[in-house]
Amino acid sequence: MTSKKALTVWILAIFTFIAFLGTVHAWILWQTQGVALVTFFPLPMEVTNYFFVALLTSFFFIGAVCYVVFNSEPLELPLHKLGRDFEEKLNVKSEELRSSTDEALTKFGLRGFQLTESMQVLQKKVDDVETKVKEGGEQHEKTHDVSHKKLVDMERKLDGIQAVHKELTVLEKRLNALEGVEKNLKMIQGVVERFDSVPKPFLNSTDDVSVLDGRILKSGTVRQLRADGIVKVEDLLLKGPMEIALSKVISESEAKNLQSLLQLLMIPGVQHGDAVLLLKSGVNSKQELALQDTLSLGAKLSKTAELYVKEGKIKELEKPTLEEIASWIRSAKM
Repeated sequence: MTSKKALTVWILAIFTFIAFLGTVHAWILWQTQGVALVTFFPLPMEVTNYFFVALLTSFFFIGAVCYVVFNSEPLELPLHKLGRDFEEKLNVKSEELRSSTDEALTKFGLRGFQLTESMQVLQKKVDDVETKVKEGGEQHEKTHDVSHKKLVDMERKLDGIQAVHKELTVLEKRLNALEGVEKNLKMIQGVVERFDSVPKPFLNSTDDVSVLDGRILKSGTVRQLRADGIVKVEDLLLKGPMEIALSKVISESEAKNLQSLLQLLMIPGVQHGDAVLLLKSGVNSKQELALQDTLSLGAKLSKTAELYVKEGKIKELEKPTLEEIASWIRSAKM
């Protein structure tokens, strides 16, 4: 034991001396180079860190030497002690493993016997299942034949249904086409009716002159005309302007203008304001209106209507359109 202790003290003394030299070396570098990196170790290290590491190492080895020198217990190297403990534990584990292996082999023999019996039982069950599967397969084939026949019948019926569906689809398309044609016919019918329909005239020749009261003639004028035997509108149109003027109710020029206005008001679609615009534009009778061109007359009426709108006599919406003018000319030609 003394030789082991001496050997240990000698080794620790050498390491202590080396650590002391490292401390001195670090101190010298610190004083000469300051805080700098050194490559004394495998990794770069600052001088201060190098100094403290060397110093702590020196203290550690000095302490280790003191412990070994002043320790009265027998010294055993850690590795030797560790190897002996490991060997003892390995022997214990080997014995445990050997005993557990024997038990496992015994149990394995029993398990093998049990497994053999289980395999035999399982083989019987497999044979029974194969027998039942064969029997079920035959029954399944019979059922499959019946099902196949039913499926064929259903496919035939389905083909018939699909054919009917196609016919219904064709009929539906034809019906939709007929509905579209019907809509077009109704639309065309509406257009034809709109163009064929003739608006009612503002005046008729058989109307009593009283319809002119307040709208075209003054109330007193209508009474005097009736007193002179002019009862209907046609009476005003059939008499000459001079003959009407003899009654001293209106002048000859007023009678001419009145007859022109009445002729225009008897044309379907022409209202009182329209007749006034026609007169201002130079159209004084039904015959003259029938000879007019739609665009030329429309230009004249547009200028006259603009003046009337500015004067406040008519509204912007009351200006006649080209369609209305065309309708007047067409009615005048009838």
